[in-house]
Amino acid sequence: MIARSPLAALAFAALTTIACGPPGLVGESGGSDESTTGTSETTTHSSSAGTSTETETETTQDPTQNPTTLLFVDDGFDEGEWTNQCDPFAQDCPEGEKCVAYASTGDWWDDNKCVPVLGSQAAGEPCSYDGPVDATDDCDQDSACWNVEEVDGEWTGVCHWFCGGTPDTPMCPEGTTCPITSDGTFALCVWTCDPVLQDCDDGLGCYWANTEFTCVPTTQDIPAGEPCGFVNDCERGLLCAPAEALPACEGSSCCTPYCDLMLGDAQCDAVPGTSCVPFYEEGRAPASYAHVGVCLIP
Repeated sequence: MIARSPLAALAFAALTTIACGPPGLVGESGGSDESTTGTSETTTHSSSAGTSTETETETTQDPTQNPTTLLFVDDGFDEGEWTNQCDPFAQDCPEGEKCVAYASTGDWWDDNKCVPVLGSQAAGEPCSYDGPVDATDDCDQDSACWNVEEVDGEWTGVCHWFCGGTPDTPMCPEGTTCPITSDGTFALCVWTCDPVLQDCDDGLGCYWANTEFTCVPTTQDIPAGEPCGFVNDCERGLLCAPAEALPACEGSSCCTPYCDLMLGDAQCDAVPGTSCVPFYEEGRAPASYAHVGVCLIP
């Protein structure tokens, strides 16, 4: 399992809020997940490692202030009763239907149900969504609409494959991972990315999501050095890091740049007093992320 370093542990407490969380970061277990509201207790499994990381996080943000961009997250609400009409891994709905996450109380995705397959959009293609209560979309039998945004009453997003395998050993196509959250309500394959290159599509940023870097919508576009509450509050290319890891932060967490370890500390000028330090503990970085650093107190 991707391990969490001492710094990542600090991130958990501050974050997320998760939201935020860093490096040097990654040692005995994973970092943090994206969030948009509320307090969360999240269990995330990595499809690439076949392992899991449990994280408890806390936030002071008002759960009623939901941003229009919605991400994988468990807001901790206890309202409603989980009915578990179907299994998102088994996709055990009747023919012509699929098992998706929905908001049983109207507030947040907190359960699964069978909905009719209404379209043929494939994974990676844009989709229309009928909101978290109806939870229907125009994606095909093998995918669901996610990374959704509501603009002028219209919900749009991108189709994502359902995770295969089981909650303990999730499976996804190469280039994607399965960050299972909200007690397994969400089990969709999301695209991985490079936080230094920021190689996601327009409107998306490459953020740390507990076990992988994944493409998710940006929300607040908070600049370097400013307080943040969630990992995707920060501008593309920035990490929401705990105040303890920064020389000066007026909140519990603040945004700071990712950096390329081969290019040195000049990349950290936006946050004086920081240096480009490894995101992963020594010997823990996957080959594709060996260059990834973040600007923190050296």
